[in-house]
Amino acid sequence: MTARTRHILAVSAAVAVIVVGLVLVVVWGRSDGGRASDEEVATTSTTTTTLPVWPLTGLPDRNAGVQPHPAISVKMDNSADARPQSGLNEADVVFELLVEGITRFALVFHSDLPDPVGPVRSARSSDPQMVHQLSRPLFAWSGGNAGVTAEIFAAARAGILTDASYNAASASYFRSDQRSAPHNLYVRLPQLLREQAPAGQGDPAPLFVYRPVQGPEASPTTTSSTPTTSIGVTTTTAPGSAAPIAGFTLRMDGTTSDWAWDEGLRGWRRFQVDGLHPRAESATVDGTGRQVAPAIVVVMFIDYGTSPADPRSPMAITVGSGPLLVFSEGSVVSGTWTRPEAERPAVLTDATGREIRLTAGRTWVQYPRKGSELTLLDRSGADALLVHKR
Repeated sequence: MTARTRHILAVSAAVAVIVVGLVLVVVWGRSDGGRASDEEVATTSTTTTTLPVWPLTGLPDRNAGVQPHPAISVKMDNSADARPQSGLNEADVVFELLVEGITRFALVFHSDLPDPVGPVRSARSSDPQMVHQLSRPLFAWSGGNAGVTAEIFAAARAGILTDASYNAASASYFRSDQRSAPHNLYVRLPQLLREQAPAGQGDPAPLFVYRPVQGPEASPTTTSSTPTTSIGVTTTTAPGSAAPIAGFTLRMDGTTSDWAWDEGLRGWRRFQVDGLHPRAESATVDGTGRQVAPAIVVVMFIDYGTSPADPRSPMAITVGSGPLLVFSEGSVVSGTWTRPEAERPAVLTDATGREIRLTAGRTWVQYPRKGSELTLLDRSGADALLVHKR
């Protein structure tokens, strides 16, 4: 981290550690991840896309909206034995939340339907509330204790989701002979959609508000140099600039993920060290060996309760409000997420109360406990990770 960056961030030369709710979160002084607002872009660009966009990525595509269909949410294992997982790079959104001591993924597919996806694992009490915002998705899962199974069936009867489990659509699933149980169950999404989608159901509503994708002539700038305060830390941005964040580390109970911004790729490369993956092999890759690197990482600090179906299992409370960090375009914005109703997605606002608009692209959403530790990485720390990129 350069002396100029340290001055901009107003933090010490030591590695910055953020415990949201206890220590201050850094904000760049912009509500849009370091890029210009829609109004600012409009003054510098005359080229905008006219193509329809996918609701869960904001990316333009002439096929978007042509054949409306529901989203598919797939519960996926994140244990050391489950890696590498298939489908991670094709998901529009990945939710990462706590289970018993580690994390588990809920992948959301809509613009792409890869074949196959897995390993597919069991549901949790957290899932109905979390997926309610997805406009009644197909919910792909396998197994669960009697209490959780009853919760998923009740959510299906209430119209929150469509049960697309192994038991409900076994023809769309298969066991791989290349993996050991329980990490060998995979689902074929195109077949699952044909077999389980309710007749006439349309596309999901967007989860986030995106900035319009601009044409090649766009040259966003900013004229603001007003200091912005977020929970006590003041940062000043010079006109046309934004202080960068090279990467960060987030600990979610027994799972620690590292993220490094790759400017050439325009994405946040993910790394995860565990019992089978030392640092040199820590890159989170999919079944093809390609590393996960979403355009946006949204960290929403939430409360966890206890599952009524299993006292050992944490239950994510994704309705309410809490601290927020949005990592996009090599920078970060701090703010608040607010979701008063389960059927609607969270509204993301910055420290000034302005709505945060995301860069169009695939998004990774992490749900750590409130008070979890997040460490900002300087350039040398991020480069040490990128040595091991895949």
